[in-house]
Amino acid sequence: MEMPQRVSIRYKDKSYNINEIRLKTFRTALQIWEEEAKPRKTELYEFISSCLKQVDRQDRFMFSLLFIELTDLIRKSSLESRMQEILVKTAFREFAFALADCEDSTKGKQGEQGRKEAGGGEKN
Repeated sequence: MEMPQRVSIRYKDKSYNINEIRLKTFRTALQIWEEEAKPRKTELYEFISSCLKQVDRQDRFMFSLLFIELTDLIRKSSLESRMQEILVKTAFREFAFALADCEDSTKGKQGEQGRKEAGGGEKN
């Protein structure tokens, strides 16, 4: 499956096309080792979350492909196997949190919209 070439996003006042998204994802994932941040506080999470908010739902599969590419890159590296394992697990955690948070946000907005349309008013 190929990446959708039409995808572009803005992150921190800079535009990114699909190739730049790929490179930024890899760079921020490999940087996790130095960040030692808590879940949902890494630059990788911030970047993926920002991308997900700007990418059409039908194109979100690309983040699964990016994670697979990232995993392959890490596994083929000359890094110590323990370090590889930690990087893959941490990157997976950040991808998963970003996707879940995006889905939860989308579901919350849809549920709120449905209540308004049904005459349920504002959510308390």
